[in-house]
Amino acid sequence: MAILTAFMLSLGGALATGLGGLLLSLFGNLDMRVYDTLLGFAAGVMTSVATIGLITQALARGSLLTTVLGVAAGTSALFALDRFLPHEHESLSFVCDNPLAYRRGLLIFAAMTLHNIPEGLAVGTSYAAQPRLGLLLALAIALHNIPEGIAVAGPFRACGMPRRQYLAWTTASGLAEPVAALLGAAFVVLFGSILPFSLAFAGGAMLYVVSDELIPESHSHGFEHEATLGFILGFLLLLALSRML
Repeated sequence: MAILTAFMLSLGGALATGLGGLLLSLFGNLDMRVYDTLLGFAAGVMTSVATIGLITQALARGSLLTTVLGVAAGTSALFALDRFLPHEHESLSFVCDNPLAYRRGLLIFAAMTLHNIPEGLAVGTSYAAQPRLGLLLALAIALHNIPEGIAVAGPFRACGMPRRQYLAWTTASGLAEPVAALLGAAFVVLFGSILPFSLAFAGGAMLYVVSDELIPESHSHGFEHEATLGFILGFLLLLALSRML
C-alpha cells in the first residue's frame, strides 16, 4: 500500500510538468519580452532546485566527494549530450522554424528527465520511511514542476512544434519520476546508498542547462533586465517553498 501511495503522489508531481506546458499553450503568441522573462524565471527555478534542493540534499545524505563527483558527472553528461545532438533535424514531422530552439528543448528535456529520477527516488524513499515527509516532498515537487514544464515546452513551441507534440514531450519529461518513486519505495535500502550521487548528478545537469542555454538565450534579445527579474523571482519562489514545506 505504501508503495502504491508513493507512486500516485509522484505521478501527481509528474503531471504538473504537463500542466506547465498546457499553461504555456494557452498564453497565445508570446512576445520576446515575455518569453525571455519566462526563460529567466525557469532558470531561477532550476538554479534554486539544483542548489538549495538537490545538491544540498546530496551533501546532507552523503559525503562532499560523492556530491562533487555527482555534480561533475551530471555536467559532463549534459556536455556530451550537447556535443552529440545534431544541429539540423531534417526528419522532423513538422517544419522547424528554429533548429537551435529545438536543440535547446532537447537539452532541457534531458535535464528535466534526469533530475526527475532522483526526485522520484526521494519521494519513494521518504514516504516509505516517513509518510508525512513524503507527502510534503511530493507537494513541493509538483509546485516547482509547473514552471519546469514551461521551460521544456517553450523552446519546442518556439521552433514550430505542434501543440499536441510539445505537450506530449513536456508530460513525458516528468514520467520518469513516478517510476523512480515506485522503485525507491520498494528498495529503500538499495537506493538509499546511491541517492546522494543521483541527487548531485541531477543538480549538475540542471546547472549546465541553466548556464549554457537558458541564461544566454534569455539575454540575447535585448530584454536582459526582464530576464534577470524573472530569474530572481523564480529563485525566490522556490526558496520560499522550500522554507514553507
